[in-house]
Amino acid sequence: MQDIGYIGYKEAKVGTTFVPIVTSEPITSVVATILATTAASWSQWFSHPAQDALNVISQMKPHLPGADPRTRLGLVLAASKSISTDAKDVDAEKNLLWYRQAYANDFTALTPDDMNYWNTYLNSIRSSHRDGNNMYFNLQTAMFTPDQVNYNATPTTAVSSLLSSTGLSTNTLIYIAIGVGLYLLIKK
Repeated sequence: MQDIGYIGYKEAKVGTTFVPIVTSEPITSVVATILATTAASWSQWFSHPAQDALNVISQMKPHLPGADPRTRLGLVLAASKSISTDAKDVDAEKNLLWYRQAYANDFTALTPDDMNYWNTYLNSIRSSHRDGNNMYFNLQTAMFTPDQVNYNATPTTAVSSLLSSTGLSTNTLIYIAIGVGLYLLIKK
């Protein structure tokens, strides 16, 4: 009896090995390291973008429960960066939004820089892809709120984060404060 699976070729097996990383380096270093350890196993996948995206996500999800919040964020970002641009709507819903809903309290252990990087990454997807299947809504919902970003922030970081969200520069704020101070001095 012949084994039909091995006539003229050998079956390819695709698998992923994640390496948990605990470090105080920027989240970009964590993502880059995870991508380097998983790129070889994901390289053969992108012939059916949506299904392949689901495969990447399903390979990643079992590694999340045992990981610390920072590594979880890195794994989710690494998976997202590995997903074809043709399946970013699937990525937005089944990976990015799912992560924020499944691990809603991770913001308490993440740094403001990590959360700002996440929000910037989601905005970059949003600005470089057209909307489809509620992708923009899912990306917006998956973002960290300003209150979450500032949860662990030092006062200086919190103020600079608030300023960046309002669009005011530090110099503008200084001029406003000087103006208010002068007004109060003149008023007396």
